[in-house]
Amino acid sequence: MRPPYRAAPLAAALLLLIPCTATAEQPLDGYRGAEFGMSVEELRASLDTDDIVTTNYEETPAGDVIIDGHLTEDENTGVRYVFPGGRDELALVVEFRPDTTEADALKADLSERYGEPWAEDMSEAWYEQLKHDMPNGVESLMVWGGDAPHRSRFVRLWAFDDYLSVEYLDTELLQGAP
Repeated sequence: MRPPYRAAPLAAALLLLIPCTATAEQPLDGYRGAEFGMSVEELRASLDTDDIVTTNYEETPAGDVIIDGHLTEDENTGVRYVFPGGRDELALVVEFRPDTTEADALKADLSERYGEPWAEDMSEAWYEQLKHDMPNGVESLMVWGGDAPHRSRFVRLWAFDDYLSVEYLDTELLQGAP
């Protein structure tokens, strides 16, 4: 039996129907050397090069493989790699930053790398659809979208009361599309 669909990936897919005018300066291929679609073994081989220290490897009852770590240069910044539903394809990387004062610098860095974020009304629409699935304390959301042929790839910057979360995701891989 398949696990029930989660609202967040489905909502993300529906938002793909909204045209995006922002273009990326560089492609949204993943996080550092970790590229969407790579296997667990390929990811493990890239972690040393990316200066990521692995702290935990877990397989959930739903078959998701989760690898946690932190940046070598900043032990307070956590990184989570997700291989969903028993597939050996990286679909999501989440970076957790405990210093909320970094928000403006992080927005500037993401804009430099991926172009201008989506218009405020588009990010707000996504925020309204997803906030009920997020932990308490959500303050804002900014979204950068990929260009053709990777319109299913996004970077989302969530600001919470006490931390920042940067999600690098490929919604096709999260949903199991071929």
